[in-house]
Amino acid sequence: MRICFLMEPPRSKSSVTYDVLNGLQSSGADVEVVTERSGLVDLQNFKFDYDVYLFKSHSPLAESLAAAAHYRGAKLFNEYPATMKVRDKVLTATMLLQAGIPTPRTFITDSIETLRPVVREMPIVVKPWKGRRGQGIEICMDEAQFDDLVKRRASDAESGDDDGGGEDGTALGERLIFAQEFEEHEPYDYKAYAVGDYVHAIKRIFPATTKEEKLGTPVGDDPELAHLVRRCGEVFGLQLYGVDLVKTPKGFSVIEVNCFPGYKGVPQGGERISQFILENAS
Repeated sequence: MRICFLMEPPRSKSSVTYDVLNGLQSSGADVEVVTERSGLVDLQNFKFDYDVYLFKSHSPLAESLAAAAHYRGAKLFNEYPATMKVRDKVLTATMLLQAGIPTPRTFITDSIETLRPVVREMPIVVKPWKGRRGQGIEICMDEAQFDDLVKRRASDAESGDDDGGGEDGTALGERLIFAQEFEEHEPYDYKAYAVGDYVHAIKRIFPATTKEEKLGTPVGDDPELAHLVRRCGEVFGLQLYGVDLVKTPKGFSVIEVNCFPGYKGVPQGGERISQFILENAS
């Protein structure tokens, strides 16, 4: 079996991705890693003849090659449309709401000042609309904290150092701003990792900074959480994915859905993923 891994090479032998690559190769698969760092890519001679593509990287090249493979009818984990759905926060929130999955109230705007009436009504979390890994998240529990955020963003925009939502240097007000209600919840977040029907969940403080904090504490058997995670997989058409949640007085609320996460702390994570890929490649 020939497998094309659209990703950055694993930085450490302790990463789950390294275990996945090693597990696939140990099973006899011919694995090639393709990234921007692969050097010159001659598209005319790039042969889309792999049996399976593993679509993990967020890079423009990975997204383009995954799209090309998809439209040629190739097998991808995860499929291209499913991956791109959860990389769009607006679409993710819309699909969660349409599916009746608990998720915070969500607001979209092109000007941060329009959020002022909202923050007077409820605490909010302001995020880059295409951000990832928890970067650029701002929590405003009241209007005073919101005023501080507005001032910081205005100052960053004037200095040309605004990283609040875009990667292209556009000025404040010319980019999409994504905000959600900050729901009252337990003093830690939940992260669930799914490999097909298998779900492993942890709870940890946010933001997690140390290795121990990132590994969190295993949740154990929780049918409500596992059912909600699998529902997210069904809604978006994902097989290898993660779900970020909080537990409110009303139950779990889904904050984000992620494609092909890091699977830190998942028991036999690399072995589970490589076996799942091999068993479902046809």
